[in-house]
Amino acid sequence: MAEPAAVAWRGISRVRPVPGERFAVVGDGTVGLIAAHLLGLFSPSAVVVVGQRAEQAGLAFELGATRFELAGSADLEGRFDLVVEAAGTPGAVESAFRLARRGGRILLLGLAGNGVTAALPVDDVVNNDLVITASFGYTTAAWADVTGLLGSGRLRLGPLITHRFPLDSYADAYATLRHSTGSQGTGSQGTGSQGTGPRGKVLIEVNAP
Repeated sequence: MAEPAAVAWRGISRVRPVPGERFAVVGDGTVGLIAAHLLGLFSPSAVVVVGQRAEQAGLAFELGATRFELAGSADLEGRFDLVVEAAGTPGAVESAFRLARRGGRILLLGLAGNGVTAALPVDDVVNNDLVITASFGYTTAAWADVTGLLGSGRLRLGPLITHRFPLDSYADAYATLRHSTGSQGTGSQGTGSQGTGPRGKVLIEVNAP
């Protein structure tokens, strides 16, 4: 969990969030939800997660989001000081540019794949005076910052672990990863129940002899 948090932290540190600003995160996967949690450390006026899966809303709120919206909500456009794109799809990138206010900043964290392109409204980017930053990986400094935040309790990533499987159920773990929801796996409480709840990190646990 520290590794994706360090990736998100390195990028967020580069765009310098300011207390009282409005933040948006495009993407409801692990990196996006961690980014929302980290942005909450800067005392924002709002942290909105824009996702693809309605069942992820509960996780987003638990990690500090003040609002969750499905992608395509027009009333959010042009309202945010900082937008973090963490989904890695052309649509997510295009959405990030629409969400930023005039003079706002956009941080690109997602990886879409080699050769994948997104439509960029050049005149809108220029006219809106946008600042675009991209970030890949993490540094030793970012890792040290994140481990310090974890040690102090300010960073709480436990809620992201939504599924746990014993080693002999590895096939079920991979089946859960292949689905967009947690409907194929065992819940984080270890009840073994099937449902359509959120899906965060999926763990395979190996008991020591």
